[in-house]
Amino acid sequence: MRTLRNTRFFHTTALFGIAALANVTGCGDDSSSSGNPEPDGSSLDAGSPDASTSDASTPDSGTIGTSDSGTSPGLDATTADSGSGDAGSAGDSTAPLDASGHDAAIDAATVDSAVSDAHADGAATDSGGPEASTVDSGDAGSCGADFTPCHDNGGPGLCKAGACTTCVDPTDDAHCTAAYGSTNSPFLCVAGVCVAGDCRVNGDCAANASGPLCGVATPHQCGKCTVDSECKGNGTDGGTPACDTTTGQCVAGTCSSAADAGEDAAPNACPVDTADICCGAACVPGGANACCPGQDVYCENKLNDRSAACLGGVCTVCPAVSASTPNYFVDPINGDDSKGTGNNSTTAACAFKTITRALAVINQSVISATVTVLGPSTVSEGETFPIAIPPNVTLTTNTGTVKVAVPAGVAGFHLNEATSAIVGGPPGDGGSAPGLIIEGNVGGPNAATYGIVAAGTGLSAMTAPQISNLVVESFAEDGILVEAPGILQIGAGVTSTLNGTAAARRSGLHVEGGQAIIDVAATGSPTHFDSNTQHGIFVQGDGSVTVTGTVANASTGTGSITANLNYFAGAWIEQTVANPAENAITGLVAYGSTNGYGFRFVAGSNVKLRSSAALANQLSGVIVSRSANGGTDDIGAIDLGTVTDAGGSFGGNTFQGTLASAKNGGAGLCLATRANAGTLHAEGNIFEGVNCATTAGALHLNAAGCDNGGCTAGVCDLGITAGGNTIDVATCTP
Repeated sequence: MRTLRNTRFFHTTALFGIAALANVTGCGDDSSSSGNPEPDGSSLDAGSPDASTSDASTPDSGTIGTSDSGTSPGLDATTADSGSGDAGSAGDSTAPLDASGHDAAIDAATVDSAVSDAHADGAATDSGGPEASTVDSGDAGSCGADFTPCHDNGGPGLCKAGACTTCVDPTDDAHCTAAYGSTNSPFLCVAGVCVAGDCRVNGDCAANASGPLCGVATPHQCGKCTVDSECKGNGTDGGTPACDTTTGQCVAGTCSSAADAGEDAAPNACPVDTADICCGAACVPGGANACCPGQDVYCENKLNDRSAACLGGVCTVCPAVSASTPNYFVDPINGDDSKGTGNNSTTAACAFKTITRALAVINQSVISATVTVLGPSTVSEGETFPIAIPPNVTLTTNTGTVKVAVPAGVAGFHLNEATSAIVGGPPGDGGSAPGLIIEGNVGGPNAATYGIVAAGTGLSAMTAPQISNLVVESFAEDGILVEAPGILQIGAGVTSTLNGTAAARRSGLHVEGGQAIIDVAATGSPTHFDSNTQHGIFVQGDGSVTVTGTVANASTGTGSITANLNYFAGAWIEQTVANPAENAITGLVAYGSTNGYGFRFVAGSNVKLRSSAALANQLSGVIVSRSANGGTDDIGAIDLGTVTDAGGSFGGNTFQGTLASAKNGGAGLCLATRANAGTLHAEGNIFEGVNCATTAGALHLNAAGCDNGGCTAGVCDLGITAGGNTIDVATCTP
């Protein structure tokens, strides 16, 4: 046994069979901690995020290049800075568009080597660490009175016992309101973070002046329905769900038999919504040329055309959509909601003008269908947001890039129904531009709330909504939000980027509850959660994520699924429930985080990481940290490689690079829990080209901390902050 010593801890290194267990002090920042000082013993920096954590070793966002083969447009030098965490300019409101006509995400294949050049010469990172620097009171020893505001993990937390912690759901609702809101603008504790909101279920909105429905427009906020499609599953009994536009309540849209106008008379108005009409006993969408089935004579007279008929709920001379393969076309430029049927085979005017109209027709009579939006075009005028995709309906695009410009203060899409989907169509220019862009910059930079929200009930992995081949960018909140108990399938060609601002950092994908399933083959178009102001992927509360991808080149940060160039972490997993679901992550690339880590796994979480890569990050490649709220230090369910366990396997992860441009600024792997947390299993991983699954290589320890200051040749492989903790690295030795 070899003993290392410094002024803070004794460090022991022991060999157990083929496994090497290493204790090393220091991993840089650990601002998710409660009550303990920084691992390196330093006090927190009171400066801004840029000043306190970037310094000389902050990646220079101006070095980012252009896109690869055309499946995911690149973030050019002028757009990258805001996504890299510049405190003064988050978002991308002033940057010019790239060649494809929008400011989509970075393609990792062209990240310039200068992203992490500062790491190679052993330059120390700032002692304060990334999260601590965003709010001065956000860590042990510097927090204010109990239940005053602070930022924990980049999100609004609460001071408790002198430390910034996550809040407790729902116990701390009142404390969140006192810290961040007011009686008229309440806050809730959701998945450990204080968020603006006043409801979790519809019952919370029963007496709310804002409306009777929870989350109808914005998650956790009471509101009113505006269209019938928002009322599916919202508590109606009998009849067709309809929106009472007077009260904003979803009701059973029923009409008396006397309200049926007959074959040749104008339809009567629905009693709960004068914008709807009565057809038999049901309220259905109205409009200038609305009609009921069988009212062909009325339509002939209405349009003064003997060829007119009532099709799809409108008087029209357009052909009907095929009943066997229903595909409704939307043409935002030439379509017509008042006379169109969605069949554009004879004239462009027979397409619908809005997605909202197409879905209103589908909701009435169609079991499954496709809605195809024609480009190049912009979807905004005449739409009712958020657009809720019905069950068994796929929204897609064709003939060019379609941009969905989401207005300020609302979300873009709700995906809550079984086998619903949003799938961008062919590229708009034959190869480089995406088929579908969902952006939140209408009315100002990052003005809309969320791009896509998934919060459905009664779903399984087989019936979960799906997205693929689209870009979600520049939202004030998270680009993609999954709420309990929702499930979302994310496929190839998805990019979520530039979400949040320096003042309110948000992630590309936030799994607040429920599950996200991300599956992209090596041959598919890459999926990117890059250049967001908080994390690429953020899992909280009882949420979980399953990632199945392939690393193409760890040293350049390329792969089928990437979480690159985000501010705090590529992927941050912080589950706060007992017996959480497993986060099974395979083949995820977390490269070049500008003020933090590749991966951060908080004690108490359930994580299995395999064949992934974490290089060129400002701090450590992977940090396993102590619980944010003074809770568990249990690392038993964090598995970075466990060949000694039944059914286990070598990790196969790359945690520290060989090229100067690919080295992490901190340790490759850092264990930063409190003392006596136990052994972190990390068997069979790769450090500086040494594959510990096959080679008895020597790994570099840093007794002075994980900021390169005491590393051999400016490189750290391992670091541990407290005594009684070990890392099992299999055949390698420290």
